[in-house]
Amino acid sequence: MPLADLVHYFNKRNRLLQGGTADDCFEVVDGRVRARMAGSVFGTLFQPIVDCRSGRVAGHEALLRVIEGPWVGLPAQAVYLEMPDDPSLVQLDRRVRTLHALNFLLQQEQEGGFLALNVHSQLLRSVRANHGLAFEAILARCGLSPERIVLEIPDDGFDPLLRLTGVLEAYRARGYRIAIDNFGRHTACLDRLETLAPDIVKLDRSLVGHAGHLDLARRVMAELAEELRRIGAAVICQCIESPLQSQAAEEAGVEFVQGFLVGRPAEQCLPVAGPRRPREAA
Repeated sequence: MPLADLVHYFNKRNRLLQGGTADDCFEVVDGRVRARMAGSVFGTLFQPIVDCRSGRVAGHEALLRVIEGPWVGLPAQAVYLEMPDDPSLVQLDRRVRTLHALNFLLQQEQEGGFLALNVHSQLLRSVRANHGLAFEAILARCGLSPERIVLEIPDDGFDPLLRLTGVLEAYRARGYRIAIDNFGRHTACLDRLETLAPDIVKLDRSLVGHAGHLDLARRVMAELAEELRRIGAAVICQCIESPLQSQAAEEAGVEFVQGFLVGRPAEQCLPVAGPRRPREAA
């Protein structure tokens, strides 16, 4: 479906199903999709995630950018804190992911790369059943499948384990890959992580280490990477900002790195390494 038709479809859907107004809409500006929501204008930035083995980009994480409105200059997370109730937050979270999917669709060189999308923790608590169903329908309209999506799920260690496990199983049953985000910030319980069984674990920036304090980070990352491989999870070391941090992550054996050193957030995705074509016989 052409982009203009997609934007028209989602705007109409928002007005009919979610009570949106003409002021809350998607629009195409300079070849990018923007979203007008809550009196502000938002866009998408993509940050590359690099495969340590090949040194090539494997996918991108989509980040919310405030372009106009009262939250310009503030972290995007501040927008969620302003939502008056849970239904408003759930609607915002889904519309943000729709915005990112539309902008990702414009990145023609992205064939084969994955798109990592954050899911707000309050959505996990507020939606009672059929996790991933509504967004799967949105992806289908964009010509994307859940298999190309990595959902980044926060875990503060306080949510009931059985309930969170059920949520992740519902997402996984629809084909999404699951990443536990910022592991080590709130909890570093490996038994809990083993029960959740994510496909990917993103280490919190507190575990990366900084100049002069990398020896402990090396040991922690190496031990964690070994344990996470044991439970079948790949590791993304995020917030890599220096060559020493990158070296420490690679020595620890993590699969992926992300951070300013390997790529800053930008409107344009970087080219993704495609599968190698077999050599033709001479």
